[in-house]
Amino acid sequence: MEQFRLGASYYPEWWREEEWEEDFAKMEALGFNVVRMGEFAWSWFEPREGEYHFEPMLRALDCAEKHGIKVIMGTVTAICPAWLYKKHPEVKGGNAKGRYDFGGRKGQCLSSEIFLDYAAKITDAEAKALGNHPAVIGWQLDNEPGFPFYDFDPCCTKGFRLWLEEKYGTIEKLNEAWCTMMWSNVYNSFEEIDIPVNACEGGWTKEIQLDYRKYFSFTFHRLLRMEAEIVRRHSPNRFLYTNWPGANWSVDCFEGSDYLDYAAWDNYVPQPNGENYRVQLRASMEHSFDRRLSCGKHQFLVAEQTPLPDANTPASVMRAQTWLNVSHGAFATVFFEWRSPIGGAEQAYESILGRDKQYRTNTEPVLRKLAAELKEHYPKFAKSKTVSEIAAVYSYENSWGSEDWVVDGPYDEEFFNAYGGFKNVLATNVDVIGIGDDLSPYRVLVMPDHRITTPEQAEKIKSFVLGGGIVVMNTECGTRDEYNRMREMLEPGLFAELCGAKVTENITAQKLSRQTGEPCEIAFPDGEKVTANDKLFRLTLTGAKPAALYTNGRLNGTPAVTIAPYGKGFAVLYATDGNDMLFYEALARLVRNEFNIKPLLDVDDGVLVSSRQCDECEYIFAINMKDRPVAVRLESPMKDELTGKILDSTVMLDAYDVLMLEKKR
Repeated sequence: MEQFRLGASYYPEWWREEEWEEDFAKMEALGFNVVRMGEFAWSWFEPREGEYHFEPMLRALDCAEKHGIKVIMGTVTAICPAWLYKKHPEVKGGNAKGRYDFGGRKGQCLSSEIFLDYAAKITDAEAKALGNHPAVIGWQLDNEPGFPFYDFDPCCTKGFRLWLEEKYGTIEKLNEAWCTMMWSNVYNSFEEIDIPVNACEGGWTKEIQLDYRKYFSFTFHRLLRMEAEIVRRHSPNRFLYTNWPGANWSVDCFEGSDYLDYAAWDNYVPQPNGENYRVQLRASMEHSFDRRLSCGKHQFLVAEQTPLPDANTPASVMRAQTWLNVSHGAFATVFFEWRSPIGGAEQAYESILGRDKQYRTNTEPVLRKLAAELKEHYPKFAKSKTVSEIAAVYSYENSWGSEDWVVDGPYDEEFFNAYGGFKNVLATNVDVIGIGDDLSPYRVLVMPDHRITTPEQAEKIKSFVLGGGIVVMNTECGTRDEYNRMREMLEPGLFAELCGAKVTENITAQKLSRQTGEPCEIAFPDGEKVTANDKLFRLTLTGAKPAALYTNGRLNGTPAVTIAPYGKGFAVLYATDGNDMLFYEALARLVRNEFNIKPLLDVDDGVLVSSRQCDECEYIFAINMKDRPVAVRLESPMKDELTGKILDSTVMLDAYDVLMLEKKR
């Protein structure tokens, strides 16, 4: 994308047609150049079965085009019109309480062949009617796939059985994979299988949980693939994406790369407040994930973002957040939303314009400045890419197979803390990848809690280290097979030889601290100490050397972190669940010092650093997420593109301010 797309979501069906002109004119005056429209308009487009009315939306598209506003159209399948529900109640899914009633959004049963048939019809009609309008530049398929995270209706149960039969072939293979001989839970046929919504003790096993999550993900991809095929047929040369609520929620987004042009996500990460800037590392992680999901294009979209500052932050934080998007590869940011709704489920939602059609607080000058900056400077690096030597390895299987699966459950929190700690301390680009990706571009892999690992994946990691790579993992990696069964080996499972260590005892930090009356800490070589959390492991070393030590009780003086040479590379093993970004920051400092990893910039705590590479130069972005000035130290004079100034030595970067530094290659 040569031009950065900045704009908002807008719903013309909510407002009188005579108001559209005023709204689009205000967007144009503000510097916006894109809107997202249509993703909830099924009843507007098809008020009764087979009766299509696309003329009003065509007039809205004309109005947008008149004011230089391009449009991202949304397919409408995230809702269900009343006439469809009345005729076919089975198109609604359900939860543990039963089928969903009509109303609201989402909740369609994506295992329902009837719903899929109607979804195909409306998508086909919409794409034919609107897809070649000159204002339309792209399509959003559905809305926030994966929500509401489960579906327990009869259609889903039937679909789950068919999916399992296709996967396993015979019921005997399923019984073996699910360990059903435990408590005589053996099945004689696939027809006996139900989703254990209200299971008694131990009924929803880890093996069943993993397969259900995989099936749930499959149902969303089936819908989205169908819509992608239809839209491409009728609306060629427009980009396609869907807005993941977060790449690590409940659908395998890696699979989306097969049929989408870009990835996008809805950025509702809380804004930084005072010293609580680390929350923005969550956005950094999601950006890096979506960059990976965009088919090698090094770009992605932020499909929704909060358009107002929080109570305790200035409006300038919105500029900082958007430049954080850009620094990671975003080519668009769409705020949610343009006008505050006057009714419905999102009545009085915080929007750019209030119910009086006026700008809220002091956001207007910030948005104008942001639009002008992006218009001037984005073309300089529009074709740039992110080059990283560090990657964090994410696994949906390990997320879905973790204890008591929930969105942002134990695995995901561990992964976020690991990514955030390394990103923050190393002050450089950090990619998010899958274990099936090409590992050759990377020097360091960080892979927390990668319990479910196949032998082939383990060999791939070993080859990476043999060739000179550095892998950072904890002791529970490699301890479960592809079905989420525990291996008949102790931690670190398949990676024991690689790590040069094995576990001989495990203890909880809470129990150890209760017995000694003191917190259990881990002491690092630079003198830093961090509190140990959750599980702790006693290691016997078989080739590794201690790199950090426990300081309490029976573990006092034993290794908490080890480093083992393996071929030309090294394995860094930590004998605990991190569960704390401060631990991962200390671990990142150890890795940085041990292996001489250079930052993009020398910055004080609170400045998030990323870069984008062009053919002749690299643009380094420094974004202060603290509410006070923070130091950035330069080795040589550099030009700040945003101000045109040549900076030298130490620069004090103001609260929520941004540097865009040019570095010749």
